[in-house]
Amino acid sequence: MRFRVALSAAFVAASVALSAVASCSDGSEPNAGGLPSSSNSLTVPPPVAYPKVQTPLDPSPYLDHPCRLVPMSALNVIAEFRRGEPDTDSTAAKKLTGPRCTWISKRIDGPDVTIAIDTVRREVADDGFKGIEAEYRSKESGDIDHLQPLAIPGHPGNPAVIAGKASRINNGSCPLTVGLTEDLTLTVIVIDRRDSQGACEDAQTVAAAALDTLSDSK
Repeated sequence: MRFRVALSAAFVAASVALSAVASCSDGSEPNAGGLPSSSNSLTVPPPVAYPKVQTPLDPSPYLDHPCRLVPMSALNVIAEFRRGEPDTDSTAAKKLTGPRCTWISKRIDGPDVTIAIDTVRREVADDGFKGIEAEYRSKESGDIDHLQPLAIPGHPGNPAVIAGKASRINNGSCPLTVGLTEDLTLTVIVIDRRDSQGACEDAQTVAAAALDTLSDSK
């Protein structure tokens, strides 16, 4: 069965990051509704305008080693972090987010970072609900209420968005999704309860570092 993914992968990954990073939890229950389990409709969705990926990037060399996508030198620009914790075998990684890595700040009140290669959505979502298109479709349908297009410096061919629930973003949990191919995205979550604007700036720094790594691997 193929699943129709109506919610953005960024929001799903943000929920997982919130549950995984206990030091930054606000106590709310993570939203587990990002992958509905009761739709096998083949209805073609209405068209939605969204930017196309012009520079395809292949993350397959990093599916088993997602922490290698972002060098520590790039993370150290943001804060001091512990060694990245990869997750490729958990139920969440296999059924919800795809391969992911989390870096926990060495300071108890510092930012935390999670990246995820959104392979699950590519594998299970219906056509029209994959890649960066899914973020725009989620905003149009009202599943999320915030979508901010971005241009990652040095990577104009890979459209990016901050997309999710405004309440979470304003509370310092910033989800950034960037298109790697037309049906595959990379999501970066930065959680910084002290500085919500800084969280989104840091997410762009991490995304740029990951795209640099992928570009150098071509």
